[in-house]
Formats: sequence, structure tokens, C-alpha cells
Amino acid sequence: ELAKTLGVHRNTLRLYMKHHGVERKYSDLTNTDLDLLIKEFKKKRPDSGIRYIVGYLCRHGLRVQHR
Repeated sequence: ELAKTLGVHRNTLRLYMKHHGVERKYSDLTNTDLDLLIKEFKKKRPDSGIRYIVGYLCRHGLRVQHR
């Protein structure tokens, strides 16, 4: 989405970010902490799926793998 907004190809943006030392890393989060966050979310929205959980984590500033 950022590449589209800037009007460049995503590979160009990736190379530019790499050249300038900008990295997108996953959050440093233990499995226990992740489990607690997901349990908290599931208490509020028990019927929600993985996409909602990932969105919930993202809103809390966390970036996690989907698998």
C-alpha cells in the first residue's frame, strides 16, 4: 500500500528500505504473552477468526506471523 501511495513498485520500495536500513521485523513476544493476548481477545469476541485476531494485535502495535 505504501509503494502504491508513493507511486513506485513494491520491489523498488523494498530495495530503498534495505539500502537505508529500514526493516520490518516481527514483534519480540513470547508464546505465553501471545496466548494471554489472544485469550483476552477471545473473551470479548469468541466467534472471531484469525484475521480479527491479527487486526487486534496490529492495533496494539504488534506484528506477528500468521502461521
